[in-house]
Amino acid sequence: MTFTFKKRFIAALSFLLVIPVIGTSAPVKAAGESNTPFETEVIVRTVNQFKNKTDVTNFIALSKTYGVDVISMNVKQDEDDEVPSGRVFYQSDIAPIAQGYENFDALQEVVTAAHAAGIKVHAWIPQFHDQEAFLKHPEWQMQALVNGVRTPFKGSNGNEYFVNPIRQEVQEYERSIIQEVIDNYDVDGVVLDWIRFDNYNMDVSDYTVAKYQAQFGYSPLTINFNTDSAKRQQWNEWRTEQIGEYVGDIREDINQSANPDVQLGVYILPPEFTEVGQNVAKFKDDIDFVAPMAYFDDWDFNSDWVYSTSYGILKDTSDRINGSQAEIVATLDNDWTDDQYQEIYQGIRQNYPGVKRLSFFAYGAWPESELIKIHERETWPTPDWTSPEDQDYPAQLPAGWKARNIGSQPGTVTYSSSNKQFMVSSSSTDIWGNGDQLNYIYQSLRGNAEIIVKVQSFSRLDGWAKAGVMIRETLNHDAKHVDMMLTPENGASFQYRAATTGVTADHTAAATAPKWLKLTRSGNTFTGAISSNGTSWQTVGSVQVPMTSKVYIGLALSNPGDDSRNKAVFGNVKITN
Repeated sequence: MTFTFKKRFIAALSFLLVIPVIGTSAPVKAAGESNTPFETEVIVRTVNQFKNKTDVTNFIALSKTYGVDVISMNVKQDEDDEVPSGRVFYQSDIAPIAQGYENFDALQEVVTAAHAAGIKVHAWIPQFHDQEAFLKHPEWQMQALVNGVRTPFKGSNGNEYFVNPIRQEVQEYERSIIQEVIDNYDVDGVVLDWIRFDNYNMDVSDYTVAKYQAQFGYSPLTINFNTDSAKRQQWNEWRTEQIGEYVGDIREDINQSANPDVQLGVYILPPEFTEVGQNVAKFKDDIDFVAPMAYFDDWDFNSDWVYSTSYGILKDTSDRINGSQAEIVATLDNDWTDDQYQEIYQGIRQNYPGVKRLSFFAYGAWPESELIKIHERETWPTPDWTSPEDQDYPAQLPAGWKARNIGSQPGTVTYSSSNKQFMVSSSSTDIWGNGDQLNYIYQSLRGNAEIIVKVQSFSRLDGWAKAGVMIRETLNHDAKHVDMMLTPENGASFQYRAATTGVTADHTAAATAPKWLKLTRSGNTFTGAISSNGTSWQTVGSVQVPMTSKVYIGLALSNPGDDSRNKAVFGNVKITN
């Protein structure tokens, strides 16, 4: 899958988390008893945070006040914004020094001040995103095959600069910078970043093509990178092994350095991004910790993707490093809601009780207010917290009806008794994938059932909003369910998730509001249909989904948009049991 990084994704990071034992829960706390505080790590972009010694002094003082245990400091520029990627923030004899830092050794100042305050320093050192090396050595440029033409790859927005991770001279150059930092600065750890490609179609420079062809007997230029095949899989596996060997070489460099006890960590993408040629299983025995990016909302996952024991980023990382001594470094975003932090902290504590430290990244300078919030969350979840997903919200509804925001996202419902209509809203939600986020107006019942509704109108909803009728086995976001939906711009959709935490499938039909929808359960057979008059029905889909006798039936609305004035109007609701 092709992707574009948001800037906050690029941050390197590091903090140590003991590998969790899957399925093992932490001891249950007594009522009112606080949890053991998480340790705190903050990831800092030097160009935004440290411009002079006073900046360092002030930030270290704040870090000590608010319980920061580790500062992961950018010592080589990661992005091509204020400073070109590849420039450094210390006194280097190898890499070009960033403008304004010629007489200000930011790394030395941070190490000295942080260690005096009892705070560890990890050197975040991006690797193959390097404009300075790209421009100085054109033969090092990473080449992508685009429409049959090889061209230097500079990111999806055209202003990012990548060098070839496979080329020997590139590796030697990037390794020499790491070696220089370790030999001359008393850092506690090194965290690698940007050790990857960006898609299947790179690197295809003459250097890489010749090396690959010598081993496999054919040119990678003959591979169709847009389609899965045995050759594309072989190509990706080979690239992944090259990355793994590179990390192993860095481990050897550290072992032979003046500071062999420096810890080595690697910043990795979620497992869904197989096309980048990055697999921690290839270098798990060469690292001390692995730092997976757990930004669930940026990857369009539900929050339990962070801590689930059946799927998700920590689960996948644990599986890949199994049998090694590598520890997990889970990294969290700094812009989630309080309920999301409560939920994720609780999930980590229960499912990954070995986790001791949480790490956070800010793209700009760290404001004191954010450090305060992180410090206040150290013992979360609070003893009195209950997940919004486990609660119905107050609403004036007819007898027997309840309202709930499944997936902890905001939504409301208003009922008009005069015309017997439900006005439902929902924001930043979707019914798809392995879990749902939606506003659900429901009843519980047992056995066979049928629900009919007329979707009267839409207002200020996203074109992919889904309004309709649903039957769910449970009220959990990843429950088995079947629904019959109408969208503002993309027709009608009969959707279903046949297994808990399974994928969602659909059948579609052309349709626009107003439209009647019908969903029927007969045993384990579910059928969805649409109608223009409520009398003549067109079946859109039918599926076998085993469900318990007791289910939850009702009106559902998901809406990827964020207009607060959004609304779907449902009328003529009828449930037959």
